[in-house]
Amino acid sequence: MSGIDWDLWEEDYDDLDEAAHRRRRGTNRSTKAQERIDEADTARVVAVARGLLEVVHDDQRLPARFGGAMRGTKTVVGDRVRIRPPRRDSDVARVLGLDERRTWLTRTPDDDADVERVVVANADAVAVVVSADRIAEAPGFVDRVMVAASVGGLSSLVVVNKVDLVDRDVIDRVMAPYPPLDVPVVTTSAATGAGLDELADALRGRWTAFTGHSGVGKSSLFNLLVPEAEQDVAAIGRHGGRHTTVAAVAEHAPDLDAWLVDTPGVRSFGLGTLTERELPAHFPELAALACDLDDCQHLDDPGCVRGPDTIVAARWASYLRIREGLQPG
Repeated sequence: MSGIDWDLWEEDYDDLDEAAHRRRRGTNRSTKAQERIDEADTARVVAVARGLLEVVHDDQRLPARFGGAMRGTKTVVGDRVRIRPPRRDSDVARVLGLDERRTWLTRTPDDDADVERVVVANADAVAVVVSADRIAEAPGFVDRVMVAASVGGLSSLVVVNKVDLVDRDVIDRVMAPYPPLDVPVVTTSAATGAGLDELADALRGRWTAFTGHSGVGKSSLFNLLVPEAEQDVAAIGRHGGRHTTVAAVAEHAPDLDAWLVDTPGVRSFGLGTLTERELPAHFPELAALACDLDDCQHLDDPGCVRGPDTIVAARWASYLRIREGLQPG
């Protein structure tokens, strides 16, 4: 379990303007100074609190702080950083530089907001956890996270938890659109342990971020996969639970050769930095169409080849709902 004092963590720190962060990174360093940073050891951020990080370096978790011009830099779990290892037993590692992100998962508070929060960086996949007892509502959230994952270069996995509460035929019917899109659907029960082996196989060898609404059992599943994580689990009421994870934290699952990132429960997953013109590229059924227009919106555009079998009705309705909330562009 992370050794960070989470009392230091504050919500407003996660809402720092990402553009301001990029401006701060544009510091004027000498060529020699930059060369020293490029030659420094590489570490991976596994937890973040105000003014303090935890990084993995040489298979050890170390506390770390920003050094010199890096002070005030915005980092997230998964970032690769250049560090100066601790010089004394009582010292902490110093972060000297931040590498470019290979992938990222971002969200905005809603579709009207354009200030995005980076949930995790450099992950391979996102596991969208939904609850079987609210399965009818799940696709709207799943489709939004899938779009965000596609934008950031991640693959997607759907985890339907609490399957002991619902008829399996209902789950299969609602989740039917996803396997044909190469999006695996794993059904689990944190209460009974059902599906844990299949979920473990889907996570093996990768960095995967877990996301989902509060109360879907995300942290419970996380604890079963990584018992030493000891994430707090709150009593869940009929309408969901309180947020039991207050900040993203990565934990190593050695039996799976994997890293799992537990993230705070969310009420919504906004796509406010995406435009309606960009959206079709992140619905794979539509992105695969060879329409005459490169930016075809598939809304009876001239030259559009979308047919009745191109996309299932539920996914098409989801596309239209998401599109309605986005800015033209």
